[in-house]
Amino acid sequence: MDLSDAHTLGLFLEVYGTLPRAGPGGDEHTGRALGLVPGPTPRTVLDLGCGPAAQTVALAAALPEARILAVDMLPSMAAEANRRFVAAAIDDRVEAVVGDMAAPPVEPGSQDLIWAEGAIYNLGVTEALRTWRPLLAPGGTVGFTEPIWLVDSPPAELRDWWLAEYPALTEEAGVRASIEAASYQTIASFPLPASAWWDEYYEPMQARIAGLKARHPDDPIAAEVVAAAETEIDFFERFSECYSYAFFIVQPTD
Repeated sequence: MDLSDAHTLGLFLEVYGTLPRAGPGGDEHTGRALGLVPGPTPRTVLDLGCGPAAQTVALAAALPEARILAVDMLPSMAAEANRRFVAAAIDDRVEAVVGDMAAPPVEPGSQDLIWAEGAIYNLGVTEALRTWRPLLAPGGTVGFTEPIWLVDSPPAELRDWWLAEYPALTEEAGVRASIEAASYQTIASFPLPASAWWDEYYEPMQARIAGLKARHPDDPIAAEVVAAAETEIDFFERFSECYSYAFFIVQPTD
């Protein structure tokens, strides 16, 4: 699927652009992960790959004194995030901008906390952590989610699908090794339950899929978007015990 094509991107966003969140998660999981961050309460937070920013709003609620900058590469996502910040009356200290998570628009050494739910895969765990290290203030922390295998021997059908979608998928120990390779230590980690995929992600996605089908019944690109989304949901329905996202809270070792 070529998201650099404007028509394709528009159809993609009809499904993904107005979901409650851009991937598996939930306020309770964001809150649990935030509670595992060591040290003083963060006052500067950078949320990378923020999407529609459900987790950013949750972070702001839990950190009422923090200033938060959310970054997404898609203007439509940043705009949706800013609409949500206004609705939550937090726009005086929380802002979304269009930007690259590989080159966030903040000063070196300025961030107490860097957050990335469902987005670090764009760079890869080790590369992302190395890239973000100079941005952290002394004692700073990174929190992120990453898909992991929950079983040692997943079905071949599922493994082949993930190999095509995300070849770097590994078990929790593999993610921890990638963290260590970036000269970080894992402070805490936990997997997300199946409900984190359904409640605010797949269930609303199913409604968006139905709408896209109704609006574009003869568009082959729309059919491609629908097929990809339905395949993803189907795999999780059949194999949810085999994989999930996991939260990781990490700090540099140097």
